[in-house]
This record gives sequence, structure tokens and C-alpha cells, in this order.
Amino acid sequence: MIPHILHQTWKSPEIPERFRPWVESWEEFNPGWRRMFWTDRDLLLFVSQHYPEFLPTFCSYASGILRADAGRYLLLHHFGGVYADLDCECVGSFDPIMTEDRVVLCKEPSSHFESQASFRGLPYLLFNGTMASPPGHPFWMHLWSYLPTLVRAKEVIDATGPAVMTSAQLSFPDQSRLVIHASTLFTPSNRDGEPDTAEETTDGTLSRHHWAGTWWTPERSETRWDALKRKFYFTRYLLTRGDQLEQDEIDRSFDRSVIGRPPPPAGNVAVLVPVRDAAEHIEPFLAALKALDYPKERMKLVFCEGDSRDGSWERLKTAVEPLRAVFRDILLLQYEVGTRIDRKKRARPSLQRRRRTGLAKVRNHLIAKGIDASDDWALWIDIDVWKFPPDILHTLIGSGRRIVVPNCVLVPGGDTFDLNTFVALRKRRDYRYYRSVIGGLHQPPIHTPNRLALSDVRHLEAVDLHGVGGTMLLVDAALHRAGLLFPEKPYKDLVETEGFGVLARDLGVTPVGLPRVEILHVPW
Repeated sequence: MIPHILHQTWKSPEIPERFRPWVESWEEFNPGWRRMFWTDRDLLLFVSQHYPEFLPTFCSYASGILRADAGRYLLLHHFGGVYADLDCECVGSFDPIMTEDRVVLCKEPSSHFESQASFRGLPYLLFNGTMASPPGHPFWMHLWSYLPTLVRAKEVIDATGPAVMTSAQLSFPDQSRLVIHASTLFTPSNRDGEPDTAEETTDGTLSRHHWAGTWWTPERSETRWDALKRKFYFTRYLLTRGDQLEQDEIDRSFDRSVIGRPPPPAGNVAVLVPVRDAAEHIEPFLAALKALDYPKERMKLVFCEGDSRDGSWERLKTAVEPLRAVFRDILLLQYEVGTRIDRKKRARPSLQRRRRTGLAKVRNHLIAKGIDASDDWALWIDIDVWKFPPDILHTLIGSGRRIVVPNCVLVPGGDTFDLNTFVALRKRRDYRYYRSVIGGLHQPPIHTPNRLALSDVRHLEAVDLHGVGGTMLLVDAALHRAGLLFPEKPYKDLVETEGFGVLARDLGVTPVGLPRVEILHVPW
């Protein structure tokens, strides 16, 4: 059963005055309970003593709220009892749930689901501000198994908070050992103080969360200074963004009749590979393709070389000859873009429009010359992707989606390398957005809070995307044949693969990313 213990945490022994009435409410409705108050330092000592195997992860968190989130799960595992945030007010005796031998959780209000959980593909969002558990319950170790790979996740909700807890709950193998109540049990109103009326429930309310915002704050309103900066950067944006892909061009070139079709079965695949100055990668890459467990008689290899200065073309021609009897077909193409950019300078923002426009032209040439009516799927792979699971094609096709991206990393379990694959969070175009548009391309800082990479949501099996990367990308070939190409000029301030993802989404085909399916890129 759940022991009569109340756990609460704060960064120091001095509890702010605004929390005191809510803290005292727990003694009022649950007299005689053992109360265990934990400071940040107390939690550190507790983890080091009882869970030393988790200490490296615990100490890697960049903020106290992350350690407080992670620590509360360990407290419930070790001691059992009830955990409550300081801004949770007790409004009734907890006796009705204390005889449970299950973990007792509740959902967050439905409005939070709509803003935070729906785009993550979660059916609801669990509340981790008040929870109850018997000691030693295996759910908490199951949840902790997710946390080490999310240490650097951008959002608290994904790193240690309600989103990762929800993913862990949904994947927990014995659902009979958990009980999930409606939000009315522990958090009957949302952040705006509005009651949650979306679910019919007979649950009584035992506690109330006041959403005091110890870590969460709403997006601030635009100040006059912000407005002036927005006008300045917006003017610069208009003067420098250049030619953009417009809707009428899309309507003329794309056959919308393909939109409603289901994904094709596991049929013929055209593997499309751009090649430039990649001589050292050719033989290992071909060996990796040969090691795939997909039937080789269904695979066509299409390479497009151009602008190389290291003998890639000659080496490619020689290397593929022994494989012509192995694969369905092998095509070798050449396409000279004429852009020669020093690799050391290739990341400069001022060069991105020219560089990525050239990449889009190469990709579109591969579509025009490499895909025909016999191809069901197009698998894009960069030649410097050096390792991927042998069953990667089965996994991507098995997702049931028409555009699919795995998680490209440099080391297993590391941060996402291909940041062109992203989920857009906040869509308000303030001065920071326009300031980040350089040469007509939106180029936000690498660690922008407005985009989630796949490593930020590694607790999810799949997530709908806005932009996609091309290090590995599976596309229903019918979409390419219908005219879905890689924009050679910016579409909504994005070009090449990023523009492709947003354009596909706008046309009605939403790309999906698989955060837990990893491929390895050669470190540069």
C-alpha cells in the first residue's frame, strides 16, 4: 500500500511565503503523516547514497528543476508515499487512494494536451506535480530508463517532465499496476485558472495545482522596443529575401491527385545518393548497402556525382561494376552545379542559399533521371552516413508513413546531427525570426528554443515533423513523380530538404521522424 509520507522539494530550506499556505494544507487534511522535505543538496546526497548508478545522469542536468523532476521519481521508488509540488494545495483527505498497491497518477487538463502533447503524438499528458506510489514500484525504474538519453533535451517536459513520463506510462508492460485518473483528481484547472470540462468524471478532487510557474512562464508580450526591432529586421527581411517559391508555381507543377493515397507496400526502392568529393567513402558505403537485409533484386542504386576534385567519378565507376549483378539496377549520373565552397567555410550563413540551392538541384536531377514508374520508394542517403541498421528499410517502410526520417547522430544516443530535421514550436514571427533570415533563408541559432530536434524527443516512437533532413530520407516515389521536388528557391524562407518538409506538410503529406531509430554520420 501507499505509505503515509509526503515528499516536497525546494532549492533551499527557506520556503517562499507564497507557498506556505499550500504546504500547510497537507497537514490540515492528512494529519500525522511523515513529512519529508528535500533541498537540492538533500536530493544530491540521496541519489549518491541510494542510486549511485544514476548519479552521472542526475549531475549532468543543467538546472535544478530537472534534478527535482528526476529526483521525485526516485523518492517515490525508494520510500513510496505522495509527492506534491509546493504550489499544489491539498483540498481533501488522501485516504481514498492510500490503500492502492498501484501508482496513482492523473492527466493534465485537456488544454495542455492540445498545446503540448498532440504534436508529440501522445494521447494525453500526465501530471507529475502530485503523484502517489507504493515503495519499490517498477514503473519508476522503467521511467528512469528513458532519462539518460534526454539529458540535453531542450524542453523540461521532454527531459524529465510530463511528456517523458507519459511515454514511459504508455510503454510500461503491466498497465494493471497503474491507475490513471482524470485531471480533476490532482489538477482540476489549467494554467489560466479555467476548469477542465473536457472529460466526464466522477473523481473527487484531492489537491489543486496553482501553476505558480517556478519553471514555466508564458511567452511574454511584445514591448515597444521589441516592436521597433521587429520593424527594423522585417524591413531588412523584405529587402534581402530575394525570389521565393510561390503558391501558383506549386499549383502548376504538382499533381494533387496523389495526396490521398496510402503508402506503397515494401516494393522496389531507388536508393538516391549525391556524391561530391567522397572518394574515401565510396567502397565502405557500397559495403553497407550490400549488408542491408532488404532484397537486392528490389533495390536500384542511383548516384549523381558533380563538382568533385578528388577522383570520385572514376572511383565510383570502378567500385560499382562488381555489384551490377547483385542489385536490380545501378545508374551513374553526373551533374555539375558549379558551386565550389571550401568545406571549412560551408557553414557560413551568407553561403547557405547558394550552397543549398545547388544541393536541391542535384537532388531534383536524381529524381528526374533516377526514378521511374517501377520504383515504389525513394531512399535518400548521404554517402558519408557510415552506419545504419541492416533492417533500416523495413523499419522506415513499416512506419506506415509516406515521408520518413530516422535520427542521424554522430555517436549512439548522442545529439541529433542533422538539424534540418525539426519540429517547429512557436510560430510567432517576432524580431528574432526576421533577424535570423539571412539571404532569404531562415537560419536560427543551432540551440534555438523554437525547434525540437529528434534527440529532444527520444522518448517518442515517432513525431510529426516540419523540416526534414536528407542524410537519410524515405519518400513515396509517387510523390516525387507527381512533382514534389526539393525547392531550389526558398519556400516560406526554407530551401532544399527543409523546404521540402514544409512544402509536403502544406500539401497534405506530413513527414514523420523516428527519434529512436539511429543512423551514424561520419564525424567532420
